[in-house]
Amino acid sequence: MWFSIIIQSLIAAYLIFVFIVRSLGLDFRYFLISCAVLFIASPLPFFASFLMPDVFAEFLILGFAILATSWDRLSHVERAITSVVLLFAVLAHITHLGLLLGLTAMTVGYVVILADRSQWINIRWLIAVVAACVVIAVLWEVMFSFAVSRAFGSPPIRPPFVTAKLLSMLGEPAVSKVCGSSAFVVCRFKDRFPIDSDSFLWSEDERTGIFSVVDVQTKRLLDDEQLRFALAIIPPNLGHVVAGVSMDALRQLTYVGLSEYSYGPADLNFFRDRLPSHYFDRMTSTLAARSDAYVVFGRKVLYVTAVIGVIITAPLFFGGVRPRRDRSANEIERERTWRAATCILLAGIMLNAIICGGVSAVQDRYQARVIWLIQLSAITGICVLEPHRRIALFWKRKTRCDR
Repeated sequence: MWFSIIIQSLIAAYLIFVFIVRSLGLDFRYFLISCAVLFIASPLPFFASFLMPDVFAEFLILGFAILATSWDRLSHVERAITSVVLLFAVLAHITHLGLLLGLTAMTVGYVVILADRSQWINIRWLIAVVAACVVIAVLWEVMFSFAVSRAFGSPPIRPPFVTAKLLSMLGEPAVSKVCGSSAFVVCRFKDRFPIDSDSFLWSEDERTGIFSVVDVQTKRLLDDEQLRFALAIIPPNLGHVVAGVSMDALRQLTYVGLSEYSYGPADLNFFRDRLPSHYFDRMTSTLAARSDAYVVFGRKVLYVTAVIGVIITAPLFFGGVRPRRDRSANEIERERTWRAATCILLAGIMLNAIICGGVSAVQDRYQARVIWLIQLSAITGICVLEPHRRIALFWKRKTRCDR
């Protein structure tokens, strides 16, 4: 397991290095300072050691920002490595494909509609990279399904997240209308409605759960009918769906935490019969099983540092703290790059909340995995616009005057 943790940590360090040293053209010491701050005051160390595809959502956002804002300043090797990170992120989880397409649409729309048309030349290679990632992801999905079908005699089954979300959001009345006019497998379980999405998918109680307690054939039918069910129930309830997705996205945007890193009684009971005894004994001996103090403390740190990051980033981004007037061309270009990259990072954070909160249940880890991009924007904004340097110069002059 340590191999994956080391690789993910190296990817995080690489992307931060390329962003600070290559994209923004800052000194290596700023990279070290940024890593130290993120190590202490952000959830990046937690998710870099998390053996789930969650960590690649923030890697995708940061990598996309690097390619979109500083393609011409990267070497061929740096472009290739960053593009591979984007590709792997898209292959790691289906929601990352939506995140990549959303960022691409927003970036192209800004360049074509609002910005100088001459900037189109700067993003044509970015579009090529995104197109390649999408094509490879589709081919990979087809190959994966084919391989699983050949090996096991049937294609893979995926949890019906869309159906679970719509049932949880719209409630029994809307579902009853659809079930009255169409024959859906999910309608067989009307006696268990209303039901929240987590219970629908993961509850093993036959009185309340659905997907986890039915047979394999029923699971496959629930998976296959997701699109038809969505097309049947969304149009007559479009306003309700839009309002529900918006509210869940807003909740997801402000909901961060580290609950995945603490094993409560329910978690231990879940794993008790699912792990070999020696592994379970090791799990119960960890700090995560004995106490949640560090998780509670970490959640408070995340909220405080995220708010501080917003307070710092907002005036820097909107010009509340003005840089020096006697700036060189490199400093002007550095500021422009930072503003464009920050805009992409913040857009990625919002898109992540919309996709995860709108499609799945609101979970604290979904937003915690990307919230450190706000701290990164604040740190690099201070380094680029250098309001701290003017303060240092003031005190230096004052000291000379006193002498």
